Amino acid sequence: MKKLFCLVALCLFLPIPFSSALTFNINYDSSVTVLTNAAQVEAAFATAAQAFHDLYTNEATINLTIYWGPTGPFSGGISLGRSQFLLIDATYAQITNALHLHRASAADTNSVASLPATDPSGTGNWVVPLAEARVLGLYPKSNSTEDGEIGFATNVSYTFDPNNRSVTGKFDFIAVAQHELSEVLGRATTELDASFGFLPYDLFRFTNSGIRSLDLSTTTNAYFSVDNGVTRLKFFYTNHLAGDIQDWKSSGTPDSFDAFSSSGHLNPLSTVDITALDVLGYNGLPLEPPHLYFTNLAGGNFQLRFVNSPGASFTVLAATNAAQPLATWFVLGAATESAAGQFQFTDTTATNKFRFYTVRSP
Repeated sequence: MKKLFCLVALCLFLPIPFSSALTFNINYDSSVTVLTNAAQVEAAFATAAQAFHDLYTNEATINLTIYWGPTGPFSGGISLGRSQFLLIDATYAQITNALHLHRASAADTNSVASLPATDPSGTGNWVVPLAEARVLGLYPKSNSTEDGEIGFATNVSYTFDPNNRSVTGKFDFIAVAQHELSEVLGRATTELDASFGFLPYDLFRFTNSGIRSLDLSTTTNAYFSVDNGVTRLKFFYTNHLAGDIQDWKSSGTPDSFDAFSSSGHLNPLSTVDITALDVLGYNGLPLEPPHLYFTNLAGGNFQLRFVNSPGASFTVLAATNAAQPLATWFVLGAATESAAGQFQFTDTTATNKFRFYTVRSP
């Protein structure tokens, strides 16, 4: 018989107080408000924005205007969704100093630690999306200046229901909205015109461990990493002639930030998506002590499950005496995140052992 005990010990990187949340001031152009289903469209976009409001605690107000079809700034046409946004000039030192000040997670800490001490661009031309500049303290956190515009195509069918986002023949509108909104927030690059300026997101493109790539037009194997290129989290799409190179190269699992989407699929925000904005300065919710759930598995294995902030890192430890110093508990391994915010760990060495468990972050 196994006696179980849960002791939660969290070691957190929380240098910034979490007292607010990201706020969106959304203006709908007349191309939206005249639609017969305008209420549906506006409610679905509000749902998409609410996800970022719930995920990130930065005190900043982002001003957006939403368009429907080839009108206004998108008169040239829209294939599915498009975005555009204001940029402000900044130096490499200003950007890296701001990222240092806004680190609030293990991913932040690792990504900032890997940034070169000197400007790796060779040009000195750096720009920051206005929304990200607000978050990083490089621009007023709230004023009437518009941060960006987002447009949606009119020649496709969408599903707007947040509870039914996988509908045959229809595109997941909330995913498209989150894709474009994340670009306004800073998940972007200037792509081919390096003379115009590099963006903070370009700092997290790698082609190998320790090899950062700012050759945006010709590199074909760039990937997103937050630990100096050691871990390949997602590969970037690289054909600039056919898509956006800041997007993910599509894989077997649909993702909101993929370069291309097909109808009939739910395209959720993934843990890597959340991390991408995290390392750009968007701080997540503080970690709360998780409530652990336990399951005895076949063969004497033992599984722990819990829910917490998406993208967080957790380590599972064990001991034979709950009173012994935490430093003497032995590490079993890292909990894995199966879906955003849902963690689990299977102890395959638990057979016929008397153990206490603890979870810490990281």
